[in-house]
This record gives sequence, C-alpha cells and structure tokens, in this order.
Amino acid sequence: MTKSTRADRPFGSWADDLADAFVQLEPCKVSDAPFYGAISKADLAPIHISRVTAAPHSVLRQRAHIARGAGNFYFLNLQLGGLSRSVQRGHEQICGPGDLAVIDTTEPFEIMNLRDFELLCFAVPRDLLANRFADHPRLNLSATETGRALARTLAGYADLCIREEADLPVPALGGHLLDLLSHADKFVADKPSAHARASVQLSVMLDHVDRHFTDPRFNASNLARKFGCSLRYVHKLFSSTGRSVGEHVNDRRILASARYLLDPDFRRMTIAEIAYAVGFSDISYFNRLFKRCNGLSPRDFRNRQSSRT
Repeated sequence: MTKSTRADRPFGSWADDLADAFVQLEPCKVSDAPFYGAISKADLAPIHISRVTAAPHSVLRQRAHIARGAGNFYFLNLQLGGLSRSVQRGHEQICGPGDLAVIDTTEPFEIMNLRDFELLCFAVPRDLLANRFADHPRLNLSATETGRALARTLAGYADLCIREEADLPVPALGGHLLDLLSHADKFVADKPSAHARASVQLSVMLDHVDRHFTDPRFNASNLARKFGCSLRYVHKLFSSTGRSVGEHVNDRRILASARYLLDPDFRRMTIAEIAYAVGFSDISYFNRLFKRCNGLSPRDFRNRQSSRT
C-alpha cells in the first residue's frame, strides 16, 4: 500500500500519513518549497516495513504524543538517499546512504532531513530486540564491506516485500528479516560476529557471491577467508540451501551468460567472450553446464531466441 502527499495537498495531511504508517509525529517544514511525500508499507509479522520518499522536512515525537499510549517500537531506519540528522537522549546521529539509525518510540526524538531523501523504516516491537540497541543509536553499516552487504540484503528483502506483499510467505520473511536486524550491530565490524545466527551469516555470504561470482578464482575458500571462519563451516552453511558454494556460483554465472546471449546489445560478443565475462575459464565446461541447465548449447540458445524476434 502506498500513500502520497502531493504538492497541492496541505502539509498538515502528512502528519496523518505518518501516524497511519508509524506513530504520532509532528512534521515541520524546513523550506517554503512545495512539499511531496510518499509512504509504501508492508506488514510482515512481527515487524512492519515502510519506505519513505519525501522532500526536506523534520519530524518531532514529543512527550504528549507518547502519553497517548500508541507505539512501543524500535525504528531501525536504513538511509537509502539523502542525509538525516536524528537526536534522542542527547545523542546526535548523522546518517548517509547505507547507515542505520536506531530510534526508540517510547522517548522523545527529532529526525531532520535537509534535502530530498529516501529511507526504509523497520518497525520492530521493543521486546524483540536486545536492550543494547538503545546504546547504539547509529550503526555505521556503510563503513565496512560486510555492513554494506547487510544493508543491501535488508533493502532487497524490503523492496521485495513492499512490491509483492500479497504473494509472499509473510511469516517466514518477517522472521528472517528480524534475524538480520537483530544482528545489525555486529556487522559494523568488518566481519560478522561468530555468534550471529547461521541464517544471517548465510544471507551475507550469498550477497557476496552475487557480487563476486564473475571472479574466475572465486570459491568456498574465498568466503572462509573473507568472513573469518573455517572452510568446513562455509560448507555447513551452504548445505542448508541444498546446493554447494560452487553450484551457487555456477548458477549465477549461467544466469548471467543467458542474459548476455538474449541481449541484442551483446550480439557481437562471442560465446567464449561471454563465458570469460561471467567467470568461466574452461569453455568446454561452460558449454556442457549451460546445455545441462537450459537444454540447449549457448549457440543454439542464442540462435533460437534471435529467430523469435
């Protein structure tokens, strides 16, 4: 569901939109420019996700709002665009894209965005997150590779849930997102804590595979070195998916090669060039694997698709 506030609507209507999506808040304009804002939501028990895209403004949550009794959440706000400044309990948080701000709705706060912005808000019941989150109001995920991987993973899941809410296994995804968020503070270091849940570590490793599968030397040993764990542990994590690290890597490579073969912009690339581009170093192996996965050789696959256009 998406709610929008257009430039021709009263700015006061944004307060109603915020209350419907979050908790009672008081929005304040920071410029005389026309205001616009949009909120998209998905409910994934036990958490709620909202994407906010809006013009510059600030929001206040005051004690009078809290006294009305609504709202007992942590807001974990993942900044996607713009720059935000949050103040709570005397702590000031400055968050850029990829950073996560932690807001306690049971205490007053102010959030200010001085430029156009986009963020994801994960509203999590306070009793489902450890008390340590209140002591870490800013999680600088953008500072480390593993933190950036977690931010991308969170944003990807949120985008999927908001776009396709009606068709998703909501409880399963809600629980998985809660796992990821519960360990977000452990990813500020450059490798995830050994105490992070296996599902969290696996998600970040899969994201790493997605970004590095074109490296012909990529294998399970790379993951073990990158994430500071044993090779045996990497294999154990991936066994829960029903496929090995190599199978995941080859699946991504074959999918990428099929996209090259279908794209008319790459018609001048030879089959060998495509194979090398996606990470294969053995052309015969690539041809055999592609045919096993798609039922056709790469050349026949390209020619058949071309004949249909």
